[in-house]
Amino acid sequence: MLVDDLSTRKEVGMHRAALVVMMIAFSFLNSGCSPRISPEEAKVLVILDEIQRGMESNIDYAKFEQLLGTAKAEINTLKLKSDKNPCFMSAVSKCYASYEIAGKAWTRRDKEKDVKRKEDMDMTLSFSLSFSVLNIKKANKCYQ
Repeated sequence: MLVDDLSTRKEVGMHRAALVVMMIAFSFLNSGCSPRISPEEAKVLVILDEIQRGMESNIDYAKFEQLLGTAKAEINTLKLKSDKNPCFMSAVSKCYASYEIAGKAWTRRDKEKDVKRKEDMDMTLSFSLSFSVLNIKKANKCYQ
C-alpha cells in the first residue's frame, strides 16, 4: 500500500512538473519573442482598411472625411503610447498622409473645370490610394 502511495505521488509530481514546464514554454513562446499587435493598433488598421474599401466602392466625400478624422484621432492616441512600434507607426502615418493627399486631389478634381487638370487629379488620387495599400500591408508585416 505504501509503495502505491509513493508511486502515485511521484506520478502526480511528474504531471505537475510537466504542466509547469509546458506553461513556462507556452508563456515564453507567446511573450517577448515576437511582438503582438495591440488592440489600439488593430483598431487603426481596421479604420485605414475601411477607408481603402470605401474608396474602392465609391463612398461619398463626407464619409471619407469622417473616417479620415477617426483615423487621425486613433493615430494621435497611438503616438502618445510609450511602447509604440516604430515600424507600425511609420507605416500608418504614411498611409494616413496618402489619404490626406487623396482627399485634396478628390476635392480639387471635383472643382476643376479643365479636363487635363481633372485627369492629373485622378492620377494623383490613384497613386495615393496605391501607396496607402502598400503601407497597410507594411503595417501588417511589422508584427510577422
